[in-house]
Amino acid sequence: MAATFIQARVVKHNNDVYLTEDENSTVGVIMAIPTPGAGGVIDGDYWADPIADNGILTGYNFTPTTPDSEEAPSPQAFHVFRIITRFGNDVFYAIGSTTGAGSSPFVAGYIEAAADAECCSETPATLPTTGPTLYPCQTSCILTAGVGAFQFILQLPLPRSGALFTGNGFLNGNALPEVTGATPALLQTALNANWTNVGSPNVVVTWTVSADGVVVGTVTDGDGTEDLCAKFV
Repeated sequence: MAATFIQARVVKHNNDVYLTEDENSTVGVIMAIPTPGAGGVIDGDYWADPIADNGILTGYNFTPTTPDSEEAPSPQAFHVFRIITRFGNDVFYAIGSTTGAGSSPFVAGYIEAAADAECCSETPATLPTTGPTLYPCQTSCILTAGVGAFQFILQLPLPRSGALFTGNGFLNGNALPEVTGATPALLQTALNANWTNVGSPNVVVTWTVSADGVVVGTVTDGDGTEDLCAKFV
């Protein structure tokens, strides 16, 4: 058994949690994790469920699961596996699973990738190096005095001149269709065509987008418990 390391996208290493997105809008950082020959020990499969505090992502809840489970605890939860080390105190939570057996299409897990690396395969299996895009969450509340309705508020990114804005996310756990707009006005039209009348029970939202990029969704049919996880790039 050769002592070696393999690349993985890690979302937590010891006490360090990686929430900041890279240039590809994916969380985690690429790190070298040990194979069994280098002291790596499998310590289970988990769901990584993002934690949001007032709309800001602050960490993950890790819930034990199986490699092929599709029963995610939330729409944004994703599969990770935990590796501990025999020759130190390192603990890694890496995107992927302990084994790819049974997945379709097949995606290698730690067992397959580590075995290929230790046995010097000419075409070794590799772990996922991409990860999910996470969306900050908020619960509808009364934001504008006198409106008397629950609202969401989002911000378009800078620079806005000549940009094509793209929005994605979830409303009450329902995936929202991707919307695009070359101007705030066109984006507003797309939002009102696609991000309203969502789910069951039905949630009706009316959207406005100001010239300075403030996006406001007014819930015209809801009860103030609506959860929106979304952003624009």
